[in-house]
Formats: sequence, C-alpha cells, structure tokens
Amino acid sequence: MPTISELSDVLDWEAVTVLHAIDEQEGAGLDTLVEATGLDRSQVETRCQQLSTLGLTTETDTDDGVIHELTGSGHGAVGSGLYDEYDMLGDADLDELAEKVAELLDRRDELQAQVQQLGDDATQLKTRAERQFGDRDDVSDEFESLLADVEALEESLSEG
Repeated sequence: MPTISELSDVLDWEAVTVLHAIDEQEGAGLDTLVEATGLDRSQVETRCQQLSTLGLTTETDTDDGVIHELTGSGHGAVGSGLYDEYDMLGDADLDELAEKVAELLDRRDELQAQVQQLGDDATQLKTRAERQFGDRDDVSDEFESLLADVEALEESLSEG
C-alpha cells in the first residue's frame, strides 16, 4: 500500500474529493458522485479510475450500475490522515466561516452608522465653533482635518 506521502504526490484535490464522497456515501455510483462533488462526469470517471488503480477503491457491478467503494487500503489511507494532507473542509467549517462573515458584516454596518453619526456630530460642532470663534483658521483647520478623517473612515467602510 502506498504511503500517505506517496498518495499526496499522486492524488490531486479532485481525486481526494471523489474519495471523500465515496467514503461519505459508503459506496456510490457516478451520478451520486457527480452530484456530491460538483465535478464534471468526466473528471469523476477519471478520478474513480485513478483511485481504483491505486487500490483505494473498488468497483462493484450491481443491478443499479457500478458502485464505487473504499477498499481496506482506502480506509487505511483515510485513517492514516489522507484528508489532512488536503485540508478537507466540512459543512461545519463552512457554516462557521459564514457565521463569522455575517457577524463582521453586521459589525461593519454598526460601524458605518457610528461613523455617520460622528460625521454629523462633527459638522454640528463645526457650525457652533464657527459661530463662537468666527473665522479663526486654527479652529477651522482642526475641523477640516477631523471631517476628512471621518470621510476617510466612511469610505473605507463602504468599500467591499
């Protein structure tokens, strides 16, 4: 049986994706594997042939067509950490990532609202300061700088 290192030299991510689908389905036909992997039929056929040649899977003829199943060597490779070499993502990983993205988007929306409020507050303060201090350049320059910072923040938050 080839070692995990040898297998990772020969197998690409598509082959391991097909192997993973066969493992998850505990045996499956081509149609099921195409659906489970999202790969083209020709890609799945090629990878199934490769996996069979390497002795990781076997093909069994049934009334419903050919079923691909893991062999003892296939189970051994999986048990030895073959998937770890390819950083196989599970639905739980994707769900967790999607949740984090949603949280960040919510936080961005909150920050945008706060920055908008900050801009409004700064504009009101500038108007009051101009009434109190007239046209003092130092006060005016300070507010222009502050408003430019607020505008830059708004811009960076709205990108994306």
